[in-house]
Amino acid sequence: MTSVTSSPLLGVLREFSYGYFALLGFGFFLPFLYMAMSLIPMSIMERVSSSRNASTLITLIIIAIVVTVTYTLLEVVRAQVLERMGTVIDQKLTRICFDAFNRERRAGGGTPAQALADLQTTRRFLCGPSLSAMIDAFWSPLFVIVMFCISGAFGLLILALLGFSAFVSITTHYLVAGHLKAAQRLEGEANEFGLAVSRNAETLRVMGMLPTVTERWYALHSDGVAWRNAAQTRAARIGLVPRMVQNGQMIIVYGVGGFLFLAGQIHVGVLFVVLMMMMRAQGPLQYIINNWSAIQSFWMAAKRLDLLLRAVGAEREHIALPPPKGALVVSRLVGGPPEVDKPIINDVSFTLLPGRIMGVVGPSGAGKSCLGRLLVGIWKSRRGTVVFGEQDLLHWNEDDLGRHIGYIPQDVEFLPGTIAENISRFDPAATSEKILDAIEMAGIHDIIRGLPNGYSTRLGLGGHTLSGGQRQRVALARAVYGRPRLLVLDEPNSNLDASGEQVLGRTMQAMRDDGAAVIVVSHRVSLLSFCDDLLVLNEGSVQAMGGREQIFSRLPRLRGAPPPLVLQPDQLVRSL
Repeated sequence: MTSVTSSPLLGVLREFSYGYFALLGFGFFLPFLYMAMSLIPMSIMERVSSSRNASTLITLIIIAIVVTVTYTLLEVVRAQVLERMGTVIDQKLTRICFDAFNRERRAGGGTPAQALADLQTTRRFLCGPSLSAMIDAFWSPLFVIVMFCISGAFGLLILALLGFSAFVSITTHYLVAGHLKAAQRLEGEANEFGLAVSRNAETLRVMGMLPTVTERWYALHSDGVAWRNAAQTRAARIGLVPRMVQNGQMIIVYGVGGFLFLAGQIHVGVLFVVLMMMMRAQGPLQYIINNWSAIQSFWMAAKRLDLLLRAVGAEREHIALPPPKGALVVSRLVGGPPEVDKPIINDVSFTLLPGRIMGVVGPSGAGKSCLGRLLVGIWKSRRGTVVFGEQDLLHWNEDDLGRHIGYIPQDVEFLPGTIAENISRFDPAATSEKILDAIEMAGIHDIIRGLPNGYSTRLGLGGHTLSGGQRQRVALARAVYGRPRLLVLDEPNSNLDASGEQVLGRTMQAMRDDGAAVIVVSHRVSLLSFCDDLLVLNEGSVQAMGGREQIFSRLPRLRGAPPPLVLQPDQLVRSL
């Protein structure tokens, strides 16, 4: 992160640069107040001991109280200003980073826990004592100048101590960086594994897997703790000598001061001033050394956060496009999961007109679900184009495009919230009419009536648990909410009985009659009977494409016979 132009994070923080520079200038006055506090014991020693005047002592005590209170208030004000700036920075970055991660996680990097932890680590540093210590360290040379004014020997002494502390700090940075990086990686893996276990705890418990996966999680957690402990142990060992020097600096100051006093160069009262300023000058650096692991964690978290923001910043701005009207045209499409080098979909082309239902069939691993993800923009294509409503998918803003797409994945999950909120896609402008329209279109009134609190029944953690078939039917209502122009259904009937499948088929036909283009992936021929067209995939390529009757007529086993409930994909491909 070297420049604002190359660092999106610094670009965001640039708005707060005046505040941080103001705090830096504000910190200029603190050393002088501290010096004034250190001069009072010497004044008491010199003036009161010689004059034995009580009023002088009272005056000095009052001055000391005023200076101490002022110094304390200024430190409190600085801490509060930093905290408020940290809150504003959090408000500025949280939404951006959360949205950035959920857009870029498809690229295969990072975890939700790691991304949010990085944001909190960055925020804590930007409003915490470590930054205050760095500001104080910036003004430590003032104490060095004063020490040289008192005596060259004291000036050289504090320079040597500060140089030694800086050397230890830099050494610590290089020696613990690898340990901390490994610790954060393992802690992130442990957190992600723990979240996956908690989401599937019931299934794992039934199959007796909980003890095994618990040991797996504990091994990751223990390795992360071990690496972090190793870093802290190494840092503590490196800091042992500086700590001994710090604890023994009183002896060092008194020893050097004793020789200077014997030489008649200083007064004995100066030793109090020198000792306090020595401690104040080294304090920030000692804090940085003792808390170097936290500073190192911030640095690595900020770099990861910056890479995340950089990925989003590289996205092109999209202009607002009108609602799509026209065919879905797929041309020479090549793509697959971002983390896999070899594409799964190879040179797929087809055209689906509005008001048509296309079924996608093929054996397991043929790329049917992958094709669905590419069509709705979950994964980016590597070559080829997907044109929807005369506009390439890449030209759309993802959020705008999403309002015109309905999608049911193979694994249906809902967010914590009411069933009405999930059906309406948490749309803040949702109306009862639009929600009821989606429920009517999907035919799930029977499910709503059976819920304990109807439309207000909460789903997610601690809420009502839907069966597999109920999840798919509620997901269908979510998919058709707002009457999207493209509906992609990936195995939407895998948990449905015959009646549920008939309701699904009628919903598909209703969406087709409404002018939407519908794509359904299924292994059941009974659902394909609702389709107008069929696309047969095999090893990521189009094996056959045409009208339903045309494709069925090429299957010897289906000619003149009622279609079986379940399609045999391998036999279908061999027949074609």
